[in-house]
Amino acid sequence: MENLAPLTLKEDWDNPGLLVGNPEQEVQSVLLTLDVTKENVCYAVDHGFDCIISHHPVIFSGIKALRTDTYDGRMFAQLLSHNIGVYCSHTNLDSATGGVNDVLASLLELHDVRPLDGEEGSSMGRIGRLSEAMSLAEVMEYIKVKLNRPVLPYGGKEKEIVESIALCGGAATCFMNDAVRAGADLYLTGDVKYHDFQQAVKDDIFLVDGGHYGTEFPVVFELQRLLQTESEKRGWEVNFVVDSTSRDFISYL
Repeated sequence: MENLAPLTLKEDWDNPGLLVGNPEQEVQSVLLTLDVTKENVCYAVDHGFDCIISHHPVIFSGIKALRTDTYDGRMFAQLLSHNIGVYCSHTNLDSATGGVNDVLASLLELHDVRPLDGEEGSSMGRIGRLSEAMSLAEVMEYIKVKLNRPVLPYGGKEKEIVESIALCGGAATCFMNDAVRAGADLYLTGDVKYHDFQQAVKDDIFLVDGGHYGTEFPVVFELQRLLQTESEKRGWEVNFVVDSTSRDFISYL
């Protein structure tokens, strides 16, 4: 994992790495997911997994109590009592070549993809061009299908034609200025708020909310492919499986 997403790429406030378990423990079966939840921990226990790899850190800030009458306490008790380790790769996987945002750009079949801030290997966002220009209606339907989203909140400055898309998976409206400076017609991210859409109008850019889950979960499939390939190449008898219990915490009517 640290070859794919070096810890040196993490943001200062982040907490990736091995967060639960014994670093010397041997593993044979690894579950890959976006978030560690009681559902996938139970699944890991029932199906004999030794390790869970998640994108979001299972421990982010200081834990002041670990009690088994709480959600987290029960979850950690299960992990430790069944010797299941948890490794998390967060902002380092966002920035890494082949990570969250390269996978998202590939899913949208963008061409001439480059870092959003121009710094190779250390930029979270990406910008690229569609293979052919689309109308707003066409590009919205295109993104909706590619990300398998039931709805796509959007706003900002509507363009007649969209040719370039900037993106950053997860909650990344903080990089909208970079998208504007890079000349993107559209900026795709998740967790967009009312005032972010208001700012998009002022910044003359079209803003699309693909959802936190929608813009980040695709990397889980790519991680499974990369890790399974590397495992087989090295002769390791380790099986990597995508979490089938994973879901978006936001529902839509």
